[in-house]
Amino acid sequence: MGTRTLTQTLAEADSARVVQLSDTHLTPRHGVPDTLQWLLDGINAAPPDLLVVSGDIVFEDPDDDADREFAHAVLTDVPCPVLAIPGNHDIGFYGEDADRSRRIAAFTDTWRSDRFAVDVAGWRLVGANAYLLGDPEHDEWLHDALTTDIPVAVFVHQPLEGEPNDGWEMPDTARSAFHRTVVGADIRLVASGHRHQSRTDGVAVWAPSTTILGLEKYQPDSDTSLGAVEYTFRRDGDVTTRFLRP
Repeated sequence: MGTRTLTQTLAEADSARVVQLSDTHLTPRHGVPDTLQWLLDGINAAPPDLLVVSGDIVFEDPDDDADREFAHAVLTDVPCPVLAIPGNHDIGFYGEDADRSRRIAAFTDTWRSDRFAVDVAGWRLVGANAYLLGDPEHDEWLHDALTTDIPVAVFVHQPLEGEPNDGWEMPDTARSAFHRTVVGADIRLVASGHRHQSRTDGVAVWAPSTTILGLEKYQPDSDTSLGAVEYTFRRDGDVTTRFLRP
């Protein structure tokens, strides 16, 4: 599932620029929203080394084939490698286990995988499936992906901390499974989406939605406006974060 190295050149680079798009909520019924088009225009004009799409890719319905195909066509029409992980609108929320395998199969048929691990500029970037945390096969894969002597950045659709208790937060069982699995890893960044707002808190970065404004501030320092996140990873272990706003 996923590959540790996209290209040897990227793995050996001194720095790498990575753009994270999250919560694009795409459907052919609405076309490409203006903010997302602005972000895609920027990616086309100055391609990053890697584009990460961190879930809630389709508008709403995990079983809408047209939305999934449209989203994939839009987000892969860029001059750089693209990696994706699913959100709740792509494969269903926690507890929707009866449909999980079928929905993951549809997601991986489109995006090739529901997870990734790739080395860039002295870092390992790992994309986890938030809705399989606690699944033995997924967590064994995640543990292996994190077993490295270089700094790690983890991409996961939902924040691990700081969410309000409104029924849409990551449950304690999934959060505990993540923390058990990552013991010993040198994790210096945890990048998420889901909440349609941006903030930074230590190693945690919440990416805004590209498409749908946040309705309320979940944290005093959060921003509900639209946009994306750009990271610059450096071989010395440093990473800088910049929010991209139209």
